[in-house]
Amino acid sequence: MVEIKNPLYNTAAPSTQSLHADAHLRVTSDVTAPINVSTTFEYAKNKVDGLNYGVDQRYVYSREGMPMFTKVEATLSTLTEGHAVLYGSGLTAAYSVLIEHRPKKIALGQCYFGIKEVIKQYQRLVPGVQVVGIDCAYDKVDLVWLESPINPTGEVVDISSYALRAHAAGALLVVDSTLAPPPLSYPFRQGADIVVHSATKYLGGHSDLLAGVVVTKSAKSADSLRYSRYVLGTGAGSLECWLLLRSLRTLSIRVQQQSQTTARLVAFLENARRMAVATPCHTPSEQEYKLGHRIATVSHASLQLCATHCSFIETQHPSGFGAVFAIRFACKDSALFVARHLSLHRFATSLGGVESLVDWRHGWDSSADPTLLRISVGLESFDDLAKDWTKTLLALNDHMAAKAKI
Repeated sequence: MVEIKNPLYNTAAPSTQSLHADAHLRVTSDVTAPINVSTTFEYAKNKVDGLNYGVDQRYVYSREGMPMFTKVEATLSTLTEGHAVLYGSGLTAAYSVLIEHRPKKIALGQCYFGIKEVIKQYQRLVPGVQVVGIDCAYDKVDLVWLESPINPTGEVVDISSYALRAHAAGALLVVDSTLAPPPLSYPFRQGADIVVHSATKYLGGHSDLLAGVVVTKSAKSADSLRYSRYVLGTGAGSLECWLLLRSLRTLSIRVQQQSQTTARLVAFLENARRMAVATPCHTPSEQEYKLGHRIATVSHASLQLCATHCSFIETQHPSGFGAVFAIRFACKDSALFVARHLSLHRFATSLGGVESLVDWRHGWDSSADPTLLRISVGLESFDDLAKDWTKTLLALNDHMAAKAKI
């Protein structure tokens, strides 16, 4: 069977990898890879276990593998600098890591609430599993689960420092890099042992598929994960694989553009917040006050870099900081007003699509700050997004002023 990963493109630019890393797997003359809908494949004429797809590939049953599956994993393996295994969702991918490595004590950082629920399911299967904070002592910890950038703030943590701590304790470091796919970050370079992605988000990028990815450093580990996936039937479907490959073709240009727009929009909103505050050196104009005084905080890795001057942030993110940020308001009503009145951000959950979204996380997760909105920036023009925010923030000021008079 042909090798999934094509070493010819290891040193190519990410945009080239996205387009050509699966070229060695082409069998037909289609420029765009065809969708595979068959669940079963005819055996080779000479022997049952012989190659039956092109000159170097073999497929028997789609739960085990199919051509489109292999193309997606080949492309992802090259892009992520590892060995990628594809699943039906991000949480399924996360669960597969736990089942594969069976940790007894997990150090868990700030993360998407779904990961916490996955760990609870794992604890039902393996009683006695302990979960401690990621900054606790790693006594008997065998798996460290780190999310960077963090959902929902878009801030980053120093992967290399946690890798050193985890490895000193004999633990594996898993990094959820959903919010910063290649070329924004490469966690293996900072010492991660396993990388996971919800491919539903930026890898998919169009809000039209569910998938997840586990990336390992070794082909042997990936093969073990694939066998478990085959037995349990946790792989992605044919259409989802095709949609994901389509999306990967434009991954680099999409996420870099989204990241650049996000940095500008974050700076715009943070500036609005600051200009609304009276200081000995500045008295806000009426317009400045109306625009920014109801913003409490803005959070994103670009602001984190400005505030801390941490060198690891730029090293860890060579091509941008990601397209998710959080904005907090003075009260819950203000947050909900903004979410409902932005014209160019759809009020919906999820992130990573080509369209901008705004989500009130408290509606999904009761532990989330009710004054916080998570913003996922799409491919709209920065100028148009800034105008939309200006209009909405001024409308918020008028709304809250009228409400105070009642």
